[in-house]
Amino acid sequence: MNLLKESPMEQTALKRKLGLFDAVMVISGDMIGVGIFVTTGFIAQTVSSPGAVLAIWLLGGLLALAGALSCAELSASLPLAGGDYIYIREAYGKLMGFLSGWSSFLVTFSGSIAAIAVGFASFMSYFFPILGSDNVFFSAAIIGHSVKVSIGTVFSIVAVLILSGIHYVGVRQGVLLQNILTTLKIGSLLGIILLGVLVGKGSTEHFVPFFDMSRVTDMSAFGAAFIPVIFAYAGWNAVIYLAGEVKQPERNLPRALVRANLLVILLYLAINVVYIYAVPVTEMKGALRVSEVATTALLGYQTSAWITAIITVSIFGALNVVIMLGPRIYYAMAQDGVFFGGLARVHPTFGTPSNAIVLQALWSCILVLTGTFDALFTYVSVIISLFSALTVGSVMVLRFKRPDLKRPYKLWGYPFVPLFFVLVSLWIAWGSLVSKPWESFGGVIIVGLGIPAYFFWQRRSKR
Repeated sequence: MNLLKESPMEQTALKRKLGLFDAVMVISGDMIGVGIFVTTGFIAQTVSSPGAVLAIWLLGGLLALAGALSCAELSASLPLAGGDYIYIREAYGKLMGFLSGWSSFLVTFSGSIAAIAVGFASFMSYFFPILGSDNVFFSAAIIGHSVKVSIGTVFSIVAVLILSGIHYVGVRQGVLLQNILTTLKIGSLLGIILLGVLVGKGSTEHFVPFFDMSRVTDMSAFGAAFIPVIFAYAGWNAVIYLAGEVKQPERNLPRALVRANLLVILLYLAINVVYIYAVPVTEMKGALRVSEVATTALLGYQTSAWITAIITVSIFGALNVVIMLGPRIYYAMAQDGVFFGGLARVHPTFGTPSNAIVLQALWSCILVLTGTFDALFTYVSVIISLFSALTVGSVMVLRFKRPDLKRPYKLWGYPFVPLFFVLVSLWIAWGSLVSKPWESFGGVIIVGLGIPAYFFWQRRSKR
């Protein structure tokens, strides 16, 4: 099937209702999660100078920006629902595209929803202790696996179902909620920055010495600190999955990807400057909630409730985004005839991929109940890095394979920008493979199970 001749016509059922501001809020809301509130304490354990901490955050941002610039070209050229499934399919073939979507459904998106929902319940338990994991009211062994259902588990499932219901009844409703949540996130970070600068009891002496040259050249320490920062920037490409619903995609998608990433990079660097202004890097070591340590030092009173509330809103916003994005992948796969046919249905009233939303919600709730999402993520961590490399590498493959493809936006810095992203992603995948060889082999098996599934749906589609 030729994507350019057929898919745009097939995807006209999804209406373009999202503007540039919506797209920026979707990306920013997905990127700003828990990472910025907790990661710097871990970094301080491995690199103990202010300059090194800021350099790692900057490098992580540049990596995210490299991916965003690459996806800007891809999304402007192929402005269709499905995101990286579409790009991988066009660059490497339908089987590779399917395996990308298969892993997204089984683990990446559904598993993320389960993990974030459980995390949301955990932070909510600070305000409502009844949601704590100790309150188990049902326990059973199912196929050799222990299943424990607590009030927190039920709360997590209800959160998934409510947000899925909002996205079921319209993309505008889900995006409006996201705009509100992302505005609160950005406002909270700006509040911490302004309070720290204007009334905070910090010291510029915490920035001296700026670099500890003995640790700057320690690549093992640098790499250990760099990987969690990459995850703190995760979500840099969020809007590509909604590309079929963005107005004027040739213009708005590249602008949204670049602007959102630059916004988050600046916020992350500024908030880390405030952290260091508040507390010396040597005193941040091992601080799980470095944001709380810093704001308490700056303001002179305990800020646990305030920081917990901000993190809770951030988690809820991230949950909302992931629930919104995943179904567009399964919708696109069903359009190609390589997934359940009913997932290609667009609700006649709400204009959403309703069946795909329902299936994702059900599978995510099963993962919450069984608690298997952590193990699944451990298995596919290498696979996620490899598919990220394949997605960004699609820019180079399609430049060679499809020189005739219309490119309203051409990547700045080609080919060095996508090469930088691909090489770092492969380095991360190799590191995970070396450190966890058996788990990585399990991930290969999980993705490999998609191969017979692909041929099953291929035969079914032909019939």
